[in-house]
Amino acid sequence: MDILLWIVVVALFVLSIAGIFLPVLPDTILLWVGFLLYHFFIADPGAGLPSSFWWGMVALSVLLYGADLLTNMYFVKKYGGSKWSSVAAVVGILAGIFLFPPFGMIILPFVFVVLVELLIQNQTLERAVKAGFGSLIGFLGSAVVKVVLQVAMIIWFFIAR
Repeated sequence: MDILLWIVVVALFVLSIAGIFLPVLPDTILLWVGFLLYHFFIADPGAGLPSSFWWGMVALSVLLYGADLLTNMYFVKKYGGSKWSSVAAVVGILAGIFLFPPFGMIILPFVFVVLVELLIQNQTLERAVKAGFGSLIGFLGSAVVKVVLQVAMIIWFFIAR
């Protein structure tokens, strides 16, 4: 039985990494299900994961959720976007997750940023597209950050157990 549960835990960890690139998979939730499965069904009673592990996972999970939003805002500004474009990028990510998964989270921030720069900020098409490109770079940057954080969480799990 333990072998089957370990296979499920490892599969959840692999799916969580895949969830970075396939937004329909809830990456952080899959990690937590694996942690909880181990803690309550595999570990000996009273010998599960320490409280320091759980607090660390809470902190890293918050970072995972913020990675998309913060990196997108940063790169939009870096590529010449306005404050409103940064907000549009965040709205695009959130709308893209629900409206057009899995690609909406890449396409909608770009479109929203370009539209805000063109229609509200009265920028040239070239400058608007450059700011929109910043949202694409932000998405890729957040994917790198999320891979690093998730791998760190998985390594910490194996060390803490």
